[in-house]
Amino acid sequence: MRSDIDGRTAGVLAAAALPPLALVAAGMTSAPPLLAMASILAVAIGLAILERALREAGRAAVSVAASLLTLYGTGLLWHEIAEAGFTALAFVAGALVMRTWRRRVERDRRPALASGSALAVAIVVVVLLSEVLAGSRLSMARPAPLDSLFSSRHGLLFWTPLLTLSLFGLVRRAIHGHRDAAAALGALAVLALVNASLRPWWSGGFGNARFVPALPLFALGLSELLDLVHATARRRPLRLAALAGALLVAGNLLLMAQYRAELIPRDDTVSFPAVAENGAGLLAAVAGAPTAWPANWIFAAREDLPAARYDLLGGQDVLADGPLRIDVGDLESEAAWLGNGWSVRHPCGSSVCREVEGRAQLLLPIADVRPATVRVSAQGSGTLRLLLNGRPLAQASLAPAFAEVGAAAEASGLRPGPNELVLEVSAGGRAQVDEVRVMPLEGQR
Repeated sequence: MRSDIDGRTAGVLAAAALPPLALVAAGMTSAPPLLAMASILAVAIGLAILERALREAGRAAVSVAASLLTLYGTGLLWHEIAEAGFTALAFVAGALVMRTWRRRVERDRRPALASGSALAVAIVVVVLLSEVLAGSRLSMARPAPLDSLFSSRHGLLFWTPLLTLSLFGLVRRAIHGHRDAAAALGALAVLALVNASLRPWWSGGFGNARFVPALPLFALGLSELLDLVHATARRRPLRLAALAGALLVAGNLLLMAQYRAELIPRDDTVSFPAVAENGAGLLAAVAGAPTAWPANWIFAAREDLPAARYDLLGGQDVLADGPLRIDVGDLESEAAWLGNGWSVRHPCGSSVCREVEGRAQLLLPIADVRPATVRVSAQGSGTLRLLLNGRPLAQASLAPAFAEVGAAAEASGLRPGPNELVLEVSAGGRAQVDEVRVMPLEGQR
């Protein structure tokens, strides 16, 4: 039995270290080679510790698979190679904390919530210490838990869907009476709340490195899910076949919808990436991106906007990075902001603009409310009136040359989430808009 354990550990170390080393040898990292190799070694050791912890949790059949998926199915691989540094040590610390804590929690008489809170404190300390050592500058603000988890702007579960499945595994394990899973869910909830209160709510260039020390907890849920799949494949294999068949049928229906809508050529070849992109777009247009469920549904119900709009607006803050310029005539930059009431694009001298068709809407998402100035560059005739969240903001007469219309908005006139800026042109008037600029008022909250 001991040789089997040693063999598994060696297998995890090899499978966790050799492919990343090959990536480093291929020049896939900008970190110094010695630092990258040290990071790879640290993560491999952390995964070996995690694999043993999962075996001790009764998931020996899937412990190796769950450990390797923790590396290759999350952002850990990116933080190990592309951003080699203290993140690797944070993962090792998280694995050690998880293994030590899990041994005690099953026989602990305290409520699972108390055990989870103690674990959360330990992980938060590891997270903040790694941030300090990395030289990060953090600030606290109103918690934004949905955006920090589900937004396309580094939302943890949006960027790493495997962790969503892991949470389902933890819930299943907790329902079956395992105290370690119930406490782990409580610890992850505390960590998510702390993370949602920090700005920015992510760390690193891929996903959110702040949750790397907590990946061993997610791995516990992932092992539960893999064990369920393993047991189902042995006892009721037709269930897995039915699930695979259902996914194939759904893909075929999306392909038929693309063909009907002429999103793909009817008498020519088509690339798989194009089919996949079109299918994802059709699904997101109807129900929102699955990786953002249920946050995009909550957003749609609260803001009276399509769920698919959450992918563009969720987690965005027009005031976060200083002055923001919205080019109304640029297709890429305007996709998130423009609402109803705009014409097609028109040439306006050396630029491209859009015309206000009586009343046009612009959405300005804000995460942390503060006073700001809003200015619209427009030309035409008649009077242009600006309303922000239904309140008058500014009004001015238009001229043939571009001029700015705008004013400062108090924090009381803004709100978290999409703020509605409405542009109204007087009867018989004409307004062509080139750009909109939004700027936070320095030193004010």
